[in-house]
Amino acid sequence: MSASSYSPPENSLEMMMILKREFLQFLFAVIVFNLSHFTAVEADDSPWTSSSRIAISADGNPDADADDVGATPIGLAVLAKAGLQENLVHYDFNNFLEYKKINGRENRMWLSAMGGQNRWGFDRKRFFDAANDPSGAVTHLTSVINQSTAEDPLYLIVGGPMELIYRALEAADGSARQHVILVSHHNYNEYFKPRLWHRNWNDVQELVPGIGYLRIKDQNGNNGSGLKGSANSDFDWLKNHADSNLNWVYERITAGKPDVSDAGMVSWLIGINGKDEVVTIAEMRDWFGPEVIPVNGGNPATPDAPAGVEPDVVPPIAESIFQEVGGKLVIESESVPLTDDWILDTTESGYSGAGYIRWMPSWLDKISHQHEGVLMYTLRITNPGKYRMALRSSHKGAPERDKWNDCWTLMGLNPVSPYGATRKTYHAINQEQFDSGLGFTWHTTHDNYGAVAKSDGHFSTPIYNLTKGDHYFWICGRSGGFRIDKIHFFKEGVAGFKSDSKPATPVLSRDEAKSR
Repeated sequence: MSASSYSPPENSLEMMMILKREFLQFLFAVIVFNLSHFTAVEADDSPWTSSSRIAISADGNPDADADDVGATPIGLAVLAKAGLQENLVHYDFNNFLEYKKINGRENRMWLSAMGGQNRWGFDRKRFFDAANDPSGAVTHLTSVINQSTAEDPLYLIVGGPMELIYRALEAADGSARQHVILVSHHNYNEYFKPRLWHRNWNDVQELVPGIGYLRIKDQNGNNGSGLKGSANSDFDWLKNHADSNLNWVYERITAGKPDVSDAGMVSWLIGINGKDEVVTIAEMRDWFGPEVIPVNGGNPATPDAPAGVEPDVVPPIAESIFQEVGGKLVIESESVPLTDDWILDTTESGYSGAGYIRWMPSWLDKISHQHEGVLMYTLRITNPGKYRMALRSSHKGAPERDKWNDCWTLMGLNPVSPYGATRKTYHAINQEQFDSGLGFTWHTTHDNYGAVAKSDGHFSTPIYNLTKGDHYFWICGRSGGFRIDKIHFFKEGVAGFKSDSKPATPVLSRDEAKSR
């Protein structure tokens, strides 16, 4: 609307109606933006054609969700039934890079991936166990990315964390990677980092702005709305099928869990259920039908899994190191480079240093999935022992009874288990107390889940046994609007643990740290 064409409303009621309409339009736009998640295209029709190439990067590592154990072979069976063995130009699995050694007997994804590869005659040279040959997996995926053109795009299915995909895109030709189209259905694959210095979907977008991206609906629905069964019996049609290879798929599903949700991406991509984005178990059963799948020269023998190798873990190099003095570490939170949606803020009173950091995702009430906004604090300990940790933090202004009062934290370089190694770290001051004028406080508690909750309890006090030397402490954004001013690590028995007046301890540059 131009200024010259604007005429004011004749009465206040009309003005109210206009404002209401514009507010609803704005709210709808915000909702659409967040649901579509950046450049994601949510369309019922798959743009894939029968001549297009497909690549798949999957996890399934022993600590990962067991759904990949069944999703991998049934996804390969889908491609085989469609006669698309040649279209599958790359398949990597166990893609938690720099994670853990997987012994041959425990390599469940080898049995699922290589068993399917051999049964239906997929090209063995295109399959890579990323736990045992990460460089080979990255190099091969880079090579198939480099073959991509506008006429021959690569559809790359995101079935696990994105570090391997990032490395391949980074190494690929800039012109070729513009013709890669990612396919995803879940935040976990887009944001989870097995090592907190890895890259995720945010980093991929920065590396390749405008990269093709198809975000379909979550395939984890059950009771007829997705590929997540309630029991193994939901897949009895595979168990009772005339095709012995599909009987084997049933065995692989029961070796993991009755959830083959990641197979929904390739199933939707090639259009086994028409235009509907959500592939269901019933639709998959009907599509397979009673026919035996041609084996394309394959046989049911699965190659032996390798013994496993220790990963080459390469932690990041710290630009600065926080020096412990007299059993104390007092850190200004803004003393490290801010990532993703962390901002430096100075709008509240009572902070120290240059300001405080605040996690500001697209919606303030957004609870982010692991792991966005990763901040690294390298601690140099000269007086080893048990150290208490507290964050001087605030969520002032949040709604009443809010849950947006925390971040993720992790101490150490251990791989990040999806089941609790990163802790929800929060303070228990509620909104009513803020209304009384309180702002930043030192209330800090671990809200544990998964394996950690079983060992440490649902809630625990943040205490770490720190040996002499350097340690990595990580903070990740989780709750919209959450503020952090300072970080304290005080050895047990050292006074002033939650005192606001303690000055920051020394921060060493990389060169200074080397000389000490």
